[in-house]
Amino acid sequence: MKKLVQQLEQKPYILALTIVLLLLIWMSSGSSQASDETAPTAAEKVAKVQVVKLVAQDLKKTLSFYGKSQPDKLAKVSARQAGEVEKIYVEEGQFVKQGELILELDKSDLDAQIGSATALLKQYTAEYEGALSLRDQGLQDRVQTMRSEAVLAQGKARLAGLELQLQRTEIRAPFSGIINKRIVQIGDYVGVGDAILELADLDPLVVRADATQKEIVGLAVGQSVHAHVLNDKTYPGKIRYIASVADENTNTFRIEAAFSNPSMAFKAGFSTQLDIELQSAPAMLLSPAYMALDDEGNIGVKIIDENNRVVFKRVELAKSSAQGVWLWGLGDTANVITLGQGFVREGDIVEPVYIDAADKTGE
Repeated sequence: MKKLVQQLEQKPYILALTIVLLLLIWMSSGSSQASDETAPTAAEKVAKVQVVKLVAQDLKKTLSFYGKSQPDKLAKVSARQAGEVEKIYVEEGQFVKQGELILELDKSDLDAQIGSATALLKQYTAEYEGALSLRDQGLQDRVQTMRSEAVLAQGKARLAGLELQLQRTEIRAPFSGIINKRIVQIGDYVGVGDAILELADLDPLVVRADATQKEIVGLAVGQSVHAHVLNDKTYPGKIRYIASVADENTNTFRIEAAFSNPSMAFKAGFSTQLDIELQSAPAMLLSPAYMALDDEGNIGVKIIDENNRVVFKRVELAKSSAQGVWLWGLGDTANVITLGQGFVREGDIVEPVYIDAADKTGE
């Protein structure tokens, strides 16, 4: 013993190491005992959450698209006969009916040419009739008769061409619409194909928009649609066209909706929202505060199942109102966690405390 004391005095670090080792052994044994005592208590604790039982209501699903009002037809009316503009019968902004006279070109000597061609046609007709008579009497061969017939045909073609040129000196509206822009003035010379004016047909008024692959599934030609324009009024219409091939750049499908505009009072170019109602589906009204995000960033709601286990249900926003938001995806009934959802995770067992649905859905 005396020898041991001497060694410790000579080497005090051995004593220090021994003391540290003994302390570590004592602390580890005490810690395991404490955890053994507290472990059952922690396992017995279950989080309490506030829960409301909601019942779904049938709600029509509405798809919204955004576009601009556009004319049904927009065309540049061009000259089909060269000549000088002699008369103009319309002004910009004026409504014209299909076939109405818009403008006249100088007829030049067309009237005289038509008179000459008419007289020649009479001559050719008489000569052909004489040739037929001689042929029937055997006094003229078949070739001479055919030659007279060809001359008569040429005379008819020349007269028809001159009459068509005369007709084309009068420019008429190809369809009913508004004179959107007048390009020429009296005295201007126009050639064949030169633009004279721009004509817009605003009845029906058309709104074009783009639908995604998911949205296009529920759409059909003839389906009812409502348009909301800047004056906050709503106008009914119908889908008249759905593209069969997606746009290569946007991977969306073009749709067109048509709206009656008999007086053409509504103009093209207005920003317009299209709302299309689809089939009804069960939806629930609740406060946006009860919504959460999962690890992938999906919007959903935490509910509890029949075993009081937390389940994350993805949802789809149907519409919003002053009372809250309407959501699809929760089924016909759901026990929604309204308080404490931030402290529990999917799969946790909880103790629900149920409250009245009328007090919580619109908070």
